[in-house]
Amino acid sequence: MIQRTFPMISFLDLPGEIRLIIYAYSLNPNEYVGGYRKIEDLLAAETDRTRGPMCTYPRPHVKCYTPSILLLNRQITMEALHVLYRIPLNLYGTPSTYFTMRQMDITEFISEHLLQQIHHGVLRLDCASKNFVLPLLDIWCENNCLESLVVYRPKGTPMPRHHWHIVKSRLRTFSTIVPVVFHKVDSPLRANAIKSMG
Repeated sequence: MIQRTFPMISFLDLPGEIRLIIYAYSLNPNEYVGGYRKIEDLLAAETDRTRGPMCTYPRPHVKCYTPSILLLNRQITMEALHVLYRIPLNLYGTPSTYFTMRQMDITEFISEHLLQQIHHGVLRLDCASKNFVLPLLDIWCENNCLESLVVYRPKGTPMPRHHWHIVKSRLRTFSTIVPVVFHKVDSPLRANAIKSMG
């Protein structure tokens, strides 16, 4: 019996179009929202404790990681990043913590570099928290590759009202740099996203 051997095919031997499809399936910048659920579950468990004041608990954090496909070699990394930066990034308000009740910074979940390299951002606001939006706009004002920013906000005046005036003013100023489109919606955006990532 003759045993046939076939040459090993490397990933880079695949046609470029196929590799681009694989990158699109392998990379999801919106997975960071799963970290929100981990933080909120941790905070729920911590508030059940009866020992000591909350300020003595360690500050919660989420481990960030680099997708394996970005660590293979230079060519694959360059091709994959080209795809990653063009996937629309949905940005939801970050969780608050018991640590001085401060809202967590978006860079605790997504790297500043990725935020500055994305081409299409979608800002989904359940409330107009300036503590979430303003640091994000500061990052983009420093450097960005945005081609568009779409902002979804609840119908009616988001609470707190004074935050919305500040946020709206900054977004309108930012629209002189990047096209910003506003939409009003009914449903709670962040809760649905966190639930779907659970």
